[in-house]
Amino acid sequence: MNCFKATALVFVGMGMSLSARMVFETKLVEIDVKPDETFVTGEFPFEVTGGGETIISYDALCSCLAGRVEPLLPDRSAKLSWKAGEKGVIKARFDTSKFLGTVDKAIELKLKGEKEPIHLTVRVNVPDLVQLTPSTLKWDKGSEAVEKVIKVKITHSEPIKIISHSANNEKTYPYEFKTIKEGWEYEIRVKPTDTAQSGMGMISLRTDSKISKFKRTTAYVTTKPKLKMKPLSGAR
Repeated sequence: MNCFKATALVFVGMGMSLSARMVFETKLVEIDVKPDETFVTGEFPFEVTGGGETIISYDALCSCLAGRVEPLLPDRSAKLSWKAGEKGVIKARFDTSKFLGTVDKAIELKLKGEKEPIHLTVRVNVPDLVQLTPSTLKWDKGSEAVEKVIKVKITHSEPIKIISHSANNEKTYPYEFKTIKEGWEYEIRVKPTDTAQSGMGMISLRTDSKISKFKRTTAYVTTKPKLKMKPLSGAR
């Protein structure tokens, strides 16, 4: 069995005891990720009590997360059978490269004789240094083609300049890029030429950020039919 197993899960709240025989200090670890960090690790120390415990599996359902039980056996394989009084730790290594904002992922731990699995949660707070508000501009099909604005704000401690920008559907969604404060604030102003047809487009921004995750970002524009709300059943 590999020491690390790819996985991903939805975590549950914090608690001291996951099982009558395996006691964890916590089931939720929160980590503030640095802008240039890609991998972070959450640790879940435990102590085995009572009659001991056997781990059947420790899986996640997302490739962004990997679990490991320590200490390892002499042959570097995972220790699955634990005696009363023994202590260990389950580590969850999180690849944050594709996430921004607050994200929860978990390790699902299954123990012999237990019907319900245990969820060990890693909550990461990944900073977004180039914030787009909103990230998508939307128009209803057939509505007035009014101008809408995306505000671009740099939240880093140092300025990040937008050095180039381009669109893939400028014929339908012409835009104006404005510098409000170089390195800190910008605007993307978009006014569709027509909303009679459904459509979409992207506006790509390239920055001078030294951190690869923030070298490029994308804003979206779209025109879709307005959703019709169905009346509630039995409404009067």
